[in-house]
Amino acid sequence: MNGQGAGDKKSVAKPGGYAWYVAGMLFVIYLFNYIDRSVLNVLSQLVKEDLRASDTIMGFLVGPAFAVFYALAGIPIARYADRASRIRIIVVGCIVWSGFTIATAYAQTWQQLAFFRVGVGIGEAAFLAPAYSILADYFPVLYRARALSLLGLAVYFGQVTGMVTGAMLGAALGWRDVFIYAGAPGIVVALLAYLTVREPERGAMEASRVSADTARADLATALRALWAYRSFRNLCLGTALGVFGGQAFAGWSAPFLMRSHGVDLQAIGTVFAPPYLLSALAGTIIAGFVADRLVRRDLNAPVRASSYALTFATACLCLACWVPSFGAIVLLTVPMGLVGGGWILPMQTTTQNALPPDLRATGTAVFWFVVNLMGIAMGPWFAGMLSDLFAVRFGNESLRYGLLVAIAVSFLGALIIHRAARSLHAEAAARGIRHQV
Repeated sequence: MNGQGAGDKKSVAKPGGYAWYVAGMLFVIYLFNYIDRSVLNVLSQLVKEDLRASDTIMGFLVGPAFAVFYALAGIPIARYADRASRIRIIVVGCIVWSGFTIATAYAQTWQQLAFFRVGVGIGEAAFLAPAYSILADYFPVLYRARALSLLGLAVYFGQVTGMVTGAMLGAALGWRDVFIYAGAPGIVVALLAYLTVREPERGAMEASRVSADTARADLATALRALWAYRSFRNLCLGTALGVFGGQAFAGWSAPFLMRSHGVDLQAIGTVFAPPYLLSALAGTIIAGFVADRLVRRDLNAPVRASSYALTFATACLCLACWVPSFGAIVLLTVPMGLVGGGWILPMQTTTQNALPPDLRATGTAVFWFVVNLMGIAMGPWFAGMLSDLFAVRFGNESLRYGLLVAIAVSFLGALIIHRAARSLHAEAAARGIRHQV
């Protein structure tokens, strides 16, 4: 398949039931992955008061304490996954992050909590790149976006499940017990995956195989090969800046609603979270089908559409920080979820489609390394530092203005993503990467 079309649609049958079972099992694992990492967001105000931490420290716990080590561990783990059993790597990682999530309940200082967050990050680094690589070997290119959209659904199910249950359990039991309830199921799910998920053949969905030299190459050689893709570099940077603003809002939405609008935890879990969940789920599902349709005529089209969606989603987030009433914010959760729930999906599928099979896990890890280090790590921390800085002038409203500045960074990300769409797949085609469809 070249950069402008999908090729021969008769060459591969639709994925079978077992392929969708594997996708479903990875969805469940990723669900608990996101519950365990994001439950701190909704509980951060309670944790802040209990551990007597500043906004800067809480931003550090939500962002860098987790995401820096998550990003750093991801690349060597993914490189190993390009040569070893991917499902075993996922299983071990799930057990590790679940254990550290449970341990978080026993933190007595913010430094101890930071250590446990590091453990969660290292464990969760073992999931995403191997999971994408597995799905790319179970699904041909024209069904790949739908399969990967399941992982996108897990992101929002996990975030909002963590928000709803975390808010309600936190209000009833306190913040510590929530981490025990969040971490324990992951160990059971990991064991089930180990018993039921088979390791697929690498490159099974490619019409033309790329040399296996990259599989035997060391990490430095693999990174140089990835660096040669100029549009891939732009895609990584643009996505990271796009995630920057979204993660700033996700990390601080509960404290913002509590401070600026006087909303309690129960209302956040029952009024704010459900409409966001439903719209985000719908947006992610729609994005998967739209991306699969757009890719039939132009492999670059989903990325361009993503840049437009990110622009609109960023505008909605800025507006949510500006409007004076909680009711108006609840109304904005619908467009925020519909558009914000799917804009990143084409970035993920494009990474799988544009890289050779023996670089996919490593390329995915590099992609998420940049996204996690610049977006997930720095977004919440930057907003927290701005909140402390603005407190002298804006008092209790300082978080509102810190979020506005942090979210606006995502407009630059949308511009860079649009630029990346111009030539990413053309570069892949020039290197002889062709897909079955």
